[in-house]
Amino acid sequence: MTASRSGGTGALLIHGLGGTQFDLGPMHKALRRAGVETHAVTLPGHAGTPEDLIPVRAEQWLETVTQAYDELAGQYETFHVLGMCMGALLALALAERRQHRKGRLIALAAPVYIDGWSTPWYRALRHVVYHIPTLPARMRVDEDEPYGIKNDLVRAIVKAKFERGDNFHYRWVPLACIRQVDRLRSWVLRGAHRIACPTLVVHAREDELTSLRSADFLEATVSDVRKVVVENSYHMICVDNDREQVVASVLEFLGFDPARARRRARATVEVPMSAEAVATVVNEYLQALTGGQFEALFPLLEPNVQWRHNGEHPLAGTYDDRDAVIGMFAKLEALAGKTVRIAATAPPRIEGTTASIDLAASSVIDGQVRQGQGTQTLQLRNGRIASVTFRPAGDAVAAAEPVPAAPAA
Repeated sequence: MTASRSGGTGALLIHGLGGTQFDLGPMHKALRRAGVETHAVTLPGHAGTPEDLIPVRAEQWLETVTQAYDELAGQYETFHVLGMCMGALLALALAERRQHRKGRLIALAAPVYIDGWSTPWYRALRHVVYHIPTLPARMRVDEDEPYGIKNDLVRAIVKAKFERGDNFHYRWVPLACIRQVDRLRSWVLRGAHRIACPTLVVHAREDELTSLRSADFLEATVSDVRKVVVENSYHMICVDNDREQVVASVLEFLGFDPARARRRARATVEVPMSAEAVATVVNEYLQALTGGQFEALFPLLEPNVQWRHNGEHPLAGTYDDRDAVIGMFAKLEALAGKTVRIAATAPPRIEGTTASIDLAASSVIDGQVRQGQGTQTLQLRNGRIASVTFRPAGDAVAAAEPVPAAPAA
């Protein structure tokens, strides 16, 4: 937590299970632009490894946020509490425990019920497993696609972070930890009617973890509540398609003009790129492409990138924007799985904002090995790649007959 001054407005922001402040997306920055001093806590068992969660109990999480609240609330004239996912359950429990009235309460995607569309039909059986000695500590609940994210680009970035092992979110949590979430849920179910402060509930209609039943319960139970349903996101509403609507809803509920906290739009005029900047983007692109980390190259592309793949390959064609390119790579993964191999056969040739890369590629599609060579030409603009064009090395290579794949060992 950061130091604060007396008076003014502060807020305590609480992250979700296995997560970090990444869960809250741009919320910290937006609130700060509006003049709110934000404070974050790291919940017990987090910022390390998933195994650290095994011995943690829900009481420790609630005590951590309660201690932070007690230290901070008195330093401000107005003090708000905001939580995302499990952090929203903690925010609700904290507001009930301390009879919070010094500010407002925001519950984002609160999993009062774990009944979203991606949860398995046998989810209730976990309550039986909880009572089998040592098993809950050994069983893992994996974080898997769609990672709570509907937006293809953001999901691809998250997937790339997981593949790199970035410490922004646990890849799995122990079942013993889910038991503690269930205990926290029960506290909220019993105590929500005692929450005294104005409360904002924001929930996605398509939340894969927790259905609108959770938001409906809070709307019906909390005495002073406003409910907002977003229509184009999954569970991680602060980073998904509706993130701007979520931020705007929070700011309006707290009495701020969302325009004050809006990030300035980037200049539409073209900004010259230095040779070093061009080389950096090209090298990052090439590293992602040849390393098979295709998700890492998507952020390097302009939203309206033009991608052309010439030749006889199943993916040959024109892709008119970044979403279409993401779809192309998704199709490649569906066709070839993990068999795709791409290598640069020579260092990139860079002239101004144009780069040419000689490539050799192979994959196994429908049991047949496909091999080819060619050149990709990149055009860069404003720090990103504006167009990509692939041309095969020659007609003989482009039209080469597939080679039968070797049998698996």
